[in-house]
Amino acid sequence: MGRKREEAASKTESMLLCPKCGKSLDIQERVMVCPARHSYDISAQGYVNLLLSGKSGDGIGDGREMIAARRAFLDAGYYKPLAKAVCQKVAAMMGGGASIRLLDAGCGEGYYTRAVEKSLPQGSRVVGIDISRHGCLSAAKRDQNSLYVTASASAMPIATGWADVILSLFAPAFGAEFRRVLAPGGKVLQVAPGRNHLLQLKEAVYEKAYPNREDKHLLEGFTLASSTRLEYEATLENNAHIRQLFAMTPYFFRTPREGVKRLEALEQICVTLDFLLLEFH
Repeated sequence: MGRKREEAASKTESMLLCPKCGKSLDIQERVMVCPARHSYDISAQGYVNLLLSGKSGDGIGDGREMIAARRAFLDAGYYKPLAKAVCQKVAAMMGGGASIRLLDAGCGEGYYTRAVEKSLPQGSRVVGIDISRHGCLSAAKRDQNSLYVTASASAMPIATGWADVILSLFAPAFGAEFRRVLAPGGKVLQVAPGRNHLLQLKEAVYEKAYPNREDKHLLEGFTLASSTRLEYEATLENNAHIRQLFAMTPYFFRTPREGVKRLEALEQICVTLDFLLLEFH
């Protein structure tokens, strides 16, 4: 484990919990160990798998190809304004200045985690959690300053009251678990698709396209403190980018073959990117 990775892990080790017995994990060379001697290897890339499951890690969460497609699309810069807005929103939520402890619940390949980590005050601690081993692997390879953990956001191996801020971007949110993990006065920033998000892409694929519902974005046990809309147009410049974006959406799993054929024929499309940044207390 490299020096930066070791420093990131050592800063957060006391807040990681053994998924088998719930006791705190400590680092011993390249292994995390609890007092009951349950141990978890720290991978060469620098993440730790704390997901208890009878399934193979390859069969849980987004697979290698989907993570690679998301990484390629995000690297093209279409969502850069959103990453900037998330960083600014986190800074405003915390008032600036003091270091914070931030948890990205459903971090995927770490695009937003990396951006936020770079924007935080010195001494801040950042942990990304995702159920996809491939997502955590991709994230850890590109970010030596944060710690990435394979786990479910519904039952996080995180100490009670650890996080000052929880990010939840395009991921399932679990109100009771978020409340447990947040410190007193902690806040949640949820990012969800707005009503017009990707409407033109849906019109190109489906016979009839509908705007997204916005009334469903609630977080049980929390109060919505503010809602900010970020909306802009972007031209997807080739079919690879179009297919990569489509693979990031729920439509990827339920589109009929005829719609997929129309998608594969598109060479360029201008789409509306419409995001809601929702702050919960």
